[in-house]
Amino acid sequence: MNNQETLSADVHAEAIVIDGLQISKFDRPVFEALSTGGLTAVNATVAVLEGFRETITTIAEWHALFEENQSLVTPIQSVDDIRRAKELGKVGIIFGFQNTSPIEDDLRLLSIFKELGVRVIQLTYMERNYVGDGCLERTNCGLSDFGLEVIEEMNRLGILIDLSHVGDRTTMEAIEASEKPVAFTHANPRSLHDHPRNKTDEAIQALADRGGVIGANIFPPFLATGSQATVQDVVDVIDYLVDLVGVNHVGIGTDFTEGQPREVFDYWLTGKSGKGPRMPLDYPIVNPEGMRSAADFPNMTEALISRGYPTSEVKKILGGNWMRLFEEVWTD
Repeated sequence: MNNQETLSADVHAEAIVIDGLQISKFDRPVFEALSTGGLTAVNATVAVLEGFRETITTIAEWHALFEENQSLVTPIQSVDDIRRAKELGKVGIIFGFQNTSPIEDDLRLLSIFKELGVRVIQLTYMERNYVGDGCLERTNCGLSDFGLEVIEEMNRLGILIDLSHVGDRTTMEAIEASEKPVAFTHANPRSLHDHPRNKTDEAIQALADRGGVIGANIFPPFLATGSQATVQDVVDVIDYLVDLVGVNHVGIGTDFTEGQPREVFDYWLTGKSGKGPRMPLDYPIVNPEGMRSAADFPNMTEALISRGYPTSEVKKILGGNWMRLFEEVWTD
């Protein structure tokens, strides 16, 4: 290895590396890819459109996965758990929802899921729910009264609010309503690629002003170069975000979907009606060259160093900023 490759390898090995969101078909091959990529922790989606009972079943299945793969992965419920995962050389799994559908219309269920280890919850998933409008809803009606109560309770419990798929007005109202900083765990700037799932500069700035973090997304539809993208295109997104809000508010949220079959994408994208995709996709999904899977995460470190970021800033982007946000939000 040359000097830069050696530096990149050393930085990656030293850093706490956190992926702001993955929605892969989690099994041993995915866990092995996470381990190969040097991931310290990942926000793993355990619910998208599911209700309470289905989500409880998924969490029960996760307990079996932990038992079967304890040499590779460990559950995360605190920032100290993430540090411990780093020391043990395991991948920490953070339970996250991409919707508030698991609590249905019962605010009390938030505390139940907190006890079960859920630490990140997105308010809406593209459509309207009891909380507010998603990013693909034809209206832009913002938060409901129930949504305001959900935000207050999540703040009280110490659950991170995610606004990645949330509609524009709902996003701005949630940032304003939350007493704690919030996240776009996996989203890109709309000014770089005009897609409704990407976020406006105004929203990104508002998020950062309140101490939040945005995770740069590698999912091809959210990049201007689409399926022709490379890891350098993802670093271009990071560059833009750093210029916009500063390095302390930028992380990585890949949105990896490893192992997911097309019918699962169809389920996510047809929503409640099931009448056709609300967001068309080209299949198969081709992730950016150099970031095809979680095993390629060291390439991101090398690309950031090649772009001129000092090692201290690389470590912030790789996971330090997520750690700071978790420390501020995950209070009991």
